[in-house]
Amino acid sequence: MKPGGVVSLKKFNSFVFLRKNRLYLFMCLAFIIGIFISSALVINSGNALSFASKLAAFYIKDRQGVGFFPLLIRVFFRYFAVCLAFFIFGASVIGVVLSPIICCAAGLYFGSIVSFIYSVFSIKGVAFNAIVLIPASLVFSVCMFFAAKESFSFSLILLKLTFPKSRPVNVSAEFKSYCGRFLIFFVVLIIVSLIDSAVSVSFLKLFDFQLLGGAYV
Repeated sequence: MKPGGVVSLKKFNSFVFLRKNRLYLFMCLAFIIGIFISSALVINSGNALSFASKLAAFYIKDRQGVGFFPLLIRVFFRYFAVCLAFFIFGASVIGVVLSPIICCAAGLYFGSIVSFIYSVFSIKGVAFNAIVLIPASLVFSVCMFFAAKESFSFSLILLKLTFPKSRPVNVSAEFKSYCGRFLIFFVVLIIVSLIDSAVSVSFLKLFDFQLLGGAYV
């Protein structure tokens, strides 16, 4: 494009965009479905509300009174475990099934905590979600969707090779590329962990949630 040129929105083809990014959008959808399911359960089910309170209690207690570097290491390995699961499952045919399931489970976890804190603590809960919970979770979610997409794609390649008339694929080259992408994801996790740790250490002390009976209520 020439300097000073204008990009026309008329040239944007939504169908082509959706087709090229369908796997990424599929993982986003699985995550969003998990959020909606957990939110509905927390609002309408006492058992779900009790379970969500335990998740929120663990999330908050896990970060309270912890120094920056110990927390950085702790949260990094938690994020790392999720991406490692994508990597391992993607290196087999089961990644086709498990990648979207993990995204949905992550949505259930995230939605449960957000919904519980908002429903119980109202405005203070909104502030907690916006300041403490969402920033790192948002960046991690983007990384997770890419990891899930790569896991699904490579697993699909392996699955297609099991069919009699499958097209030949250089699995060695594909796996090297697969590993390279996940190395990038693991580097991004360091950034996510830095955000999570910095926000938790700086702002978590501003919220005086009471711990009663093992859960924040």
